[in-house]
Amino acid sequence: MNEPVSIIILNYNGKQYLHNCLSSVLEQSYQDFEIIFFDNGSSDGSASIVKAEITDPRIRIIESKSNLGFAGGNNEAVKETKNDLVVLLNNDTIVQGDWLKYLVGAVKEKNTIASSFVETEGVNPKYYESNGSVSFCMYNVMNIFENPEDEFYPNGCSLIFRKSEIRLPFDSDYFYYSEDLYLGLKARFSGLKIRFVKESKVKHFGGGASTPNKMRTFYQERNRWLNLYIFFSLWLIIRLFPLISLVKAAKLFQSVFSAKYTFLGILKSYLWFYFHIPVVLKKRKDIKVIKKVPEKQVVKYMTSKLLNHETTINKMINRLSYLYSRLMGIKSIEYFQKR
Repeated sequence: MNEPVSIIILNYNGKQYLHNCLSSVLEQSYQDFEIIFFDNGSSDGSASIVKAEITDPRIRIIESKSNLGFAGGNNEAVKETKNDLVVLLNNDTIVQGDWLKYLVGAVKEKNTIASSFVETEGVNPKYYESNGSVSFCMYNVMNIFENPEDEFYPNGCSLIFRKSEIRLPFDSDYFYYSEDLYLGLKARFSGLKIRFVKESKVKHFGGGASTPNKMRTFYQERNRWLNLYIFFSLWLIIRLFPLISLVKAAKLFQSVFSAKYTFLGILKSYLWFYFHIPVVLKKRKDIKVIKKVPEKQVVKYMTSKLLNHETTINKMINRLSYLYSRLMGIKSIEYFQKR
């Protein structure tokens, strides 16, 4: 007998994607599911379009009066689910026919989170040769794991978990960006397994470059550092402090001379921590309660590399970063891969 699943599709002004996304989900080989279509305060009439065009009784539409962000919107939707198995799926996707079957199969063993093989439009195919990890400064670095089935944290575009094990997946304060890393760190420190399900395939269309603005840059940068400061020990942060300072200075410099980030967004993200120390300490205290796994067992799956793209200068920077981490007694995945 199949275990029922609750599929959450969070939507914000995504009407151009909804027909293809919902149709592909409804055509799954695994049919025991409900769909929670959570509209995050859209202004493009998304919810009305779904009501008019898709009448499958398994779809429940919930409309928020305001945009709660990816983190807050999914958390609210999880509260509405009827089943223990919960899937989060981006609205700007098309899933293959056995997508759900393979996801569910990956978590039949309890204490497991799993995510799909997501092909994002515009991403260089070489980055799909193996999964990446996260650096000590919480940036994604591609092609790290030697085993193609390994990944450090689940891809927030398409993932599955048990509500009884995770409860609410995200910290709603994150709004958007780095929530899936938050979930992955929460899972790893709690002792849950993280699985990459290559057979569960998703085509992702909305992941292309976005025009930078202050709010987007703020959340991108603030949330990366928030993950470091709330999950990891002060002793690790102290040892990483010179590296942290170097990366922050480089990002500020980049925001002045590059169009990729806004200077005000970067500056605001750094200043946020000075004015919210009690908030950070409270979050550290809350996370400490769920920790069951020693920090070194999490760090061993992280990378000492700072940069993608294997240019000569990037290789040199990554090498220096590795040597520094070893000098500080920090053993990243590179240390274990060399053994």
